[in-house]
Amino acid sequence: MSKHTYKDFVTGKIRFTRGDFIGWTRGTGIIGAKYAVFHNRSVDILVPEYLLTPETRTAIKEARP
Repeated sequence: MSKHTYKDFVTGKIRFTRGDFIGWTRGTGIIGAKYAVFHNRSVDILVPEYLLTPETRTAIKEARP
């Protein structure tokens, strides 16, 4: 597992997850945001693309085939 960071929507603080990036999914809300899906041992964490830190975006793009 690798460490991926994102910005907390409410507090603005940087948070992290140690889940593995498994892909993208599209939201069904008003803005239809794209979500990065990270898989931990027991849960999948969905983080909106606009909250990912630049370092995580770069890491995800490099990890893709």
